[in-house]
Amino acid sequence: MRSEFHTTPLIIIVIAFITNSLSITNKEMFNRNYYTPCHIFLVNRNILWNGSCFLIRSKSTIAKLHSQISHIDNPVYSPPDPFKYYPNEYNSGFNSNKAPYHGRFNKYDHGHRIPYYQRRQSRPYNTINNYQRQNNSAYGQFGNRLQKIQWNDYDLVEIKKDFYNLSKEADTRSAEDIETLLADNSILMDGQPPLPKPVNSFDEAVFNPVIQQLLKSSGFQEPTPIQKVGWTSCLTGRDVIGISQTGSGKTLTFLLPGLLHILAQPPLSPGEGPIMLVLTPTRELCIQISEESAKFVKTLNLRGATIYGGVSRYPQLQQLQRGAEIIVATPGRLVDFLETNNTNLRRVSYLVLDEADRMLDMGFENQIRNILSQVRPDKQIVMFTATWPKDIKMLASEFCANNTIYIQVGDRELSVNPRITQHVKVINSSESKSAVLDYLEKHRDKKILIFCDFKRLCDQMCQELRFRNFKALSLHGDKSQTERERVLNMFKNGNCDVLIATDVAARGLDVKDINVIINMDMPKRTSDYIHRIGRTARGEKTGESMLFFVYDYLDPLKCKLASEVVEILERGNQEIPQELLDIAKCKK
Repeated sequence: MRSEFHTTPLIIIVIAFITNSLSITNKEMFNRNYYTPCHIFLVNRNILWNGSCFLIRSKSTIAKLHSQISHIDNPVYSPPDPFKYYPNEYNSGFNSNKAPYHGRFNKYDHGHRIPYYQRRQSRPYNTINNYQRQNNSAYGQFGNRLQKIQWNDYDLVEIKKDFYNLSKEADTRSAEDIETLLADNSILMDGQPPLPKPVNSFDEAVFNPVIQQLLKSSGFQEPTPIQKVGWTSCLTGRDVIGISQTGSGKTLTFLLPGLLHILAQPPLSPGEGPIMLVLTPTRELCIQISEESAKFVKTLNLRGATIYGGVSRYPQLQQLQRGAEIIVATPGRLVDFLETNNTNLRRVSYLVLDEADRMLDMGFENQIRNILSQVRPDKQIVMFTATWPKDIKMLASEFCANNTIYIQVGDRELSVNPRITQHVKVINSSESKSAVLDYLEKHRDKKILIFCDFKRLCDQMCQELRFRNFKALSLHGDKSQTERERVLNMFKNGNCDVLIATDVAARGLDVKDINVIINMDMPKRTSDYIHRIGRTARGEKTGESMLFFVYDYLDPLKCKLASEVVEILERGNQEIPQELLDIAKCKK
């Protein structure tokens, strides 16, 4: 042992004790000023302190400095750590069973993901395109803390649901005239008889005089097909399921009967929740319905609340505390208020599920079930959907009564508005941007909505169009809710002529004067394509759509989509390019 050490030079010992005469083991002196000049000075010269004296070891036996080794090389070595710089789970001297330390020079796979902010630096956009939330995720289980209500323990307020009352002209309409009216509007009705009779004008639907005056002053000429049968069906008090294409006027279909329902109920007491509840899948649709209903709600001296995420909850909480007869909400934020006991749904007797298929696609089924468990069992449910898939059928059969009225406008399969002129052009990926820019140059005088599949591409196209003197804005999910509302308002008010968006705007965006819809590529589902181009030709107006079908190589998915697009064009009597037909023939 003596051969391993040699006499310490006096000058080194003197310098060490002049720097600090106290023991290096004194914990109180382990500050940065001492640790740097004294301890590092000694360790770099292979001088060790054993608590009572200095030892100078030969270079062949001394352990390497911590910055030069990993715990894999020397699992016994445990460096001094007075400031707790190294967490214990990475310090092999304390627990060698943990994952190896990601050292400075020797980098080992430690199985841990890099911090979130580092991932965002290399990937500033959320590239997850699938918006469905799995039911086994934390978001999918959101709302399970709500306790089921034992309705036998409550004295429920008696409600009135039947307001079916028609004018003399509508009530005396013959069966043959009714069949002709339904056939001319492509309407199918099903349910237990007697089924309500349709109306053909606003005067035939006996509404509140204030509502009648508002309808006439708003410039509505006549009811849409879904409104002709939807109003009378909702006024019967029976559950209603409506299947209709986008842009068909579904909002007024459930809103006006709901307002009559509210006016007929006993007034709310302090602390009671709403009478009418409207659930929507997206924030944009929630805001749109609230804006459309605001003039009716204000004129009838009612109170409304708009509940959605992405913004501060305190202004919304104030609306709930003041009291509201009608609430338009997204499921997530509503469940949040229910779990914190800021509101309740025990007075809800008129429940609307708008865009029910989209809500299930987005993974809101669990939240919807939790919300419905908080609503009284004798409620009236009005459900509107653009498609009729299996999961919607199961949800309707579970919560709707046996005497439900089924309304279908147009084909049961999702169809395109016949007032939309569709164009398709097959290109390769290198021509995508130039083709869109050339098309826009020819339509500078029109209001245009462009759909992209990627958020980064939205911003890139927006910058390119602004460089070419277009009034362009972008809209996607990575923008804050305040920014999204600002962009939509500018697009609606005419301050922006071109909006580049992802599928955030595919549903619920109701801008009356959109002239052209451009798809920079075919979406992965034809239903998304139909919903996208449904943003034009709203109401009774006409519109135009342009699809740039990107095709570079033989792709089975592209071939399948091409054949489905060909079917859509054939049903609408639209022109089909030969290139698209050739791609569709490649389908296996």
